[in-house]
Amino acid sequence: MELIPWLVASSVALAVFGGGWLLYGYFSVAQSRMKRQRQLNRLESRAEGGADRDPISEHLPLLERLALAVTGRSQSGTKAEPDSEDRLLLIQAGFRSLQALLFFQALRLALPVGALLVLSGYAWLDGTLASWMRVFAACTALYLGPKYIVALLAHRRRRQISEEMPFFVDYLRMMHSVGVNFEQSLTLFAEEDRVGQPVLSGELRMVSLAIRSGRSRGDAMHQMAEQLQVPELQELVSLITQADRYGAGVQEPLKLYAQRLTDKKRFELQEYVGKMATKMVVVMVVFLLPALIIVTAGPGFLAVIRALMNMS
Repeated sequence: MELIPWLVASSVALAVFGGGWLLYGYFSVAQSRMKRQRQLNRLESRAEGGADRDPISEHLPLLERLALAVTGRSQSGTKAEPDSEDRLLLIQAGFRSLQALLFFQALRLALPVGALLVLSGYAWLDGTLASWMRVFAACTALYLGPKYIVALLAHRRRRQISEEMPFFVDYLRMMHSVGVNFEQSLTLFAEEDRVGQPVLSGELRMVSLAIRSGRSRGDAMHQMAEQLQVPELQELVSLITQADRYGAGVQEPLKLYAQRLTDKKRFELQEYVGKMATKMVVVMVVFLLPALIIVTAGPGFLAVIRALMNMS
């Protein structure tokens, strides 16, 4: 009899898993249909000489429009709506596709709902407030857990981009000094695997594709900087945008900015070394000092103890 609630909970969990899998498959098909329709509408608007339109929501069923609303995609209008917080985190973590966003949001909803359905039977049989509090804590942790994991991945990836920025600025200076323009420099940096900067080269590959598809260089770089939210990258994009706007050369500003990045990295390393020295003091006091006292003062203490024992 004690196994019946667990069997019921397992059946409900399997049903929830099956329903979630069917919804995920439907949203994947809807995403591919929306992508094809958006490409066709963009080609038609360009062929007619008008602005890009996105009238997809007029011909979509309710569930597909719900998928658009949940993922924060623009349904109508000529301007794209700003990206949501979840989408920005996924982009910063390296997941740019709409399918990744659908999977992330479906996972954040399916995990707490599944845990609630599975654990509520046990809490109902137990009948205590503590069991319901444990169910609530488990559902909260499962709802917030995926976002914290993605935020951790995004933070690590932003730090990698920040570490790759000095090399990229020196690369731009070198390519500009030999007469290579900015677009060709981006293409070479994005397509060359031997530069050893995988994260930044992947982001610049998307910028290069956007520039070749017709977007302006300033818009493509500004969108990348706003999505990644790396301060060093945002400053570089602002510098390049201002140089293009006022028609000034970028060789000297890039040189000064590279010097700033070098000084900043040196100060950060000095701060890191200072913190490590402070931490090592604690380690030395806890581990090295007792051993040092035993080695240096141990024979004296033993001699005193032996002398006292002989006197007694």
